[in-house]
Amino acid sequence: MHGKAILSTAAATIVLAAAGPGFARAHFKVVPFEFDPDNTHLVTSMWRHGLGCPMGAFGDTVCANGDPRDKVNEGLLLSKTGPTAANASAGAELKGVKGMSLTELGYDIRKPGSDVAAAHGPRGSHCDNGSPRFNVALKSGAFFFIGCASPPATTDMPGQGWHRLRWGAGGVVVGFSSSCPDPNVPCPIVGAVQEIDILFDDGRDAGSDEFGLAVLDNIDVNGVLVGRGPDDDGDEGGGEDDDHDDFEFHHSPAHPETSDFEFHDPAKGVNFQGVGGVQSATYNGACVTYVGNALMNGNPGYVVTFASCDLSALGTGIGDFNLTATGPLGFLYQKSAPLSTGFVALHPH
Repeated sequence: MHGKAILSTAAATIVLAAAGPGFARAHFKVVPFEFDPDNTHLVTSMWRHGLGCPMGAFGDTVCANGDPRDKVNEGLLLSKTGPTAANASAGAELKGVKGMSLTELGYDIRKPGSDVAAAHGPRGSHCDNGSPRFNVALKSGAFFFIGCASPPATTDMPGQGWHRLRWGAGGVVVGFSSSCPDPNVPCPIVGAVQEIDILFDDGRDAGSDEFGLAVLDNIDVNGVLVGRGPDDDGDEGGGEDDDHDDFEFHHSPAHPETSDFEFHDPAKGVNFQGVGGVQSATYNGACVTYVGNALMNGNPGYVVTFASCDLSALGTGIGDFNLTATGPLGFLYQKSAPLSTGFVALHPH
């Protein structure tokens, strides 16, 4: 099912004439976790403001293109203080990537040095064959890993204390797997994603740095960058339906004026951008409904009512959405559909 879409003919000419480029999409989130079954207290994983790759006046050249929603320069700290042999690891789960096909993976890592070799040198964040690494599980059951130093990054852009590492030449990401023809040679990661994690389990005795710590930023999946942690007191979500209609939202009950929302219907050339925060928000179980003013293709005068449910809480899917927009000249747009990729995360109310 593709859901339903209604666009009033009275305003269709206005809509298509004003259609503009799409918006940057951030349809996954990076959630830190710590695996420590033996209670070693040797690992930590956390997003922290002032720790990330800076943009703006004090920016690093490597992250001029970063996550535009990161307003406090957050960075992801992954640390293992003890020996590698300790049964403990720091990590982060990428939520909202289920069902994706990979064309690019990467992150910015805090390392000095202006050449490619410096990314794997002893200074700065630990970066070797094992940590930090992407663990990629596919729906087919295949499992791949991509270490910071192996397989080699497709691109390594050094900056002023950071390196931007990306894997995905020509839209193909490769990794090591027992599913490869030769498990010692990386092969393409082909198929729908089930789960992606970033894992850090090398301790202070690993490699030449004996450091056991890495600072990451701008986690990259298919060219979308996430450089901040999930909201503790708010709601957020985003994704696509089967028609490739695309949305994202963020709402803070404590600061509704900072809430934002975007929706894009490429087939009809419709873009909605929330303005002025959320005027009202109501909750019903695992569902939320927002009402707010919006620009439609940059034009003011539109009101959007947007509802979304976290279906993962019910075990019946990822999530869904229902959008109704009204505007000048009797304009009416409606669309409802389940998500094929993405996530919906609502703060308990």
